[in-house]
Amino acid sequence: MKTALITGASRGIGKEIAITHAKNGGDVILVARSKSELHEVKILLEEKYGIKAFVIVKDLTKKNAAKELFDDVNQKNLQVDYINNAGIGEVSKFSEVELWRYQQMIELNISSLTEMCYYFAEYIKKNGRKGKILNVASTSAFQPIPNMAVYAATKAYVLSLSQSLSVELRKDGITVTVLCPGPTRTSFSKESNVVESIESLPVFASAKEVAEYGYRKMLRGDEVAIPGIINQIGANSSRLMTRKMTSRIFGGIMRLGRK
Repeated sequence: MKTALITGASRGIGKEIAITHAKNGGDVILVARSKSELHEVKILLEEKYGIKAFVIVKDLTKKNAAKELFDDVNQKNLQVDYINNAGIGEVSKFSEVELWRYQQMIELNISSLTEMCYYFAEYIKKNGRKGKILNVASTSAFQPIPNMAVYAATKAYVLSLSQSLSVELRKDGITVTVLCPGPTRTSFSKESNVVESIESLPVFASAKEVAEYGYRKMLRGDEVAIPGIINQIGANSSRLMTRKMTSRIFGGIMRLGRK
């Protein structure tokens, strides 16, 4: 069975992807900043599903962390077949957030994700295996979004990069899928300054639903995975309206949803 390397595996969508892969009998390499939370997930997966779970504590918002993670995997002689890359966000006016938060977001959502794709795609090719990459973007990747400007911009990068790599790497036996969820009930909302009360709205999916959907699409080798008909309509709205119109509409929604 295949081994999946999952970043952001201590909670939210990343944790649910780890559970989904373990249910399918695959081993996992769990990566996140919280050692205690990772070990809780490790125990859960090994006891419930009888798979092997390896823990690597790494803060991928730090420079060179992706290379350090790649070296750790090699030093431990771990096999990697599937890769899942997570991210962070913020819902606030641009000037209301300290610069270091944006720098962390850019480092994780863009730099580390790019490096992970680069190092592990080469690793998979050199080992003569087929592999799969699942990058987590967002429906915000499809249009500019005031009050979520940097996050939307980083996710637009993830979408574009993933679609390009999907074409480039397929000939090497590697599929690249970009998961673009809409509003999701995870710790992301609290960390991103979202009003808690709106999480009860029907448009919010559970992390489990999003993870299982993305995992299925990854196994199929689909290029873009947008869970939910409402999210699919929203993501494709830019084809029907100008970017100026969509940015004003979604910016207004974000303004209402932030604390």
